[in-house]
Amino acid sequence: MKKLAVALALGVISMAGVAVAQPAPNNDNNTFVVTEANGTVLRYHFNSDGTWDVLTPDGHTVTGTFAINGDQVCMTAAGQTEAACVQNNTGKQVGDTWTQAGSDGSQVSITLVAGRP
Repeated sequence: MKKLAVALALGVISMAGVAVAQPAPNNDNNTFVVTEANGTVLRYHFNSDGTWDVLTPDGHTVTGTFAINGDQVCMTAAGQTEAACVQNNTGKQVGDTWTQAGSDGSQVSITLVAGRP
């Protein structure tokens, strides 16, 4: 679960201002859809209070906290002490899709979509 949570953090977090694209104010009501190299799709939500959650393909939800550290977004899953960090891609807008390295180094595709489906 930790690897999953982090992989997506992924690049996702272009939380520019914070998701995986702008810090929280811009992303509170949006979803970062992360597609891993193996085709697994994860849906991340980042909140202005520094928390996040991800919906896994099997319907489970993983939660945790995040922090912006320079050009990195670091996510810590609930119950874990080690954070996973990925590049913080700033300037992303709803509808943008980009590719970046996940916390494990594999390439993931991220799309910022409006709302929280």
